[in-house]
Amino acid sequence: MSFINDENLEEPAAHDEAPASEPEQPLAFETEEEWLTQWGLPNFRRRLNKGDFRWDPEWWRYEEAITLITALWLSFEKMRWDGATGMASYMRDYFYPLMGELTSPDGPFWDYDPPVRENVPCEWPAQTMPEDLGTLHG
Repeated sequence: MSFINDENLEEPAAHDEAPASEPEQPLAFETEEEWLTQWGLPNFRRRLNKGDFRWDPEWWRYEEAITLITALWLSFEKMRWDGATGMASYMRDYFYPLMGELTSPDGPFWDYDPPVRENVPCEWPAQTMPEDLGTLHG
């Protein structure tokens, strides 16, 4: 599934010169989700939700996250064809800065706060209110 809205992209203006024929370069990853799970996250490992980095496994619920991840994926697909210096530039100019922004404490996941424990705490005890108190607001 791709989150890019190709329908709203404008076609480039036609030029009088015929464009240079470039061989079509196949994608390494068909979608941003595939790129994220198979390349992006494995190459950006940090201690999560401990202050400096935040992440929500349901990243697709955040529009800003989708935009950043899509930009990272598309720039990866373009720059991977530029050889070793292309990937080095990608890492320096795109990957680390945008992943840092994506996972920063004030980034899209700023309010994501997973539970510290997986087990839900027991319900607090409460006693039944005595009938002679009536209603509290009456």
